[in-house]
Amino acid sequence: MSAEFGPYVQMRKLAQQMAIQYQKDTNLSLTPLLAHFMDEVEVNVASDEYDHSGFMEKIREPLKVDAEMTLDDRRREFLSAVAEALHTRIESHSQAKALSA
Repeated sequence: MSAEFGPYVQMRKLAQQMAIQYQKDTNLSLTPLLAHFMDEVEVNVASDEYDHSGFMEKIREPLKVDAEMTLDDRRREFLSAVAEALHTRIESHSQAKALSA
């Protein structure tokens, strides 16, 4: 699958859509929204046997840049939280993989 159409592209779009909703609705709480996104990541990671860390990194890197470039504080907060949660999940996955080897 090409870099333009990989499953991580849809995950990035989902994060962007969720960031817009978080930006617009000040009643939304960051923690449950972030947990929902990470649940979606887990579904994708569990569904196949491929480079999971690479998959998550391809979501994380562009979102990290998007967070740095956005002018809206709430949107930046959500995208930064997603990037950090993905970084934590990547590290956890790498450690688990190393222990099982």
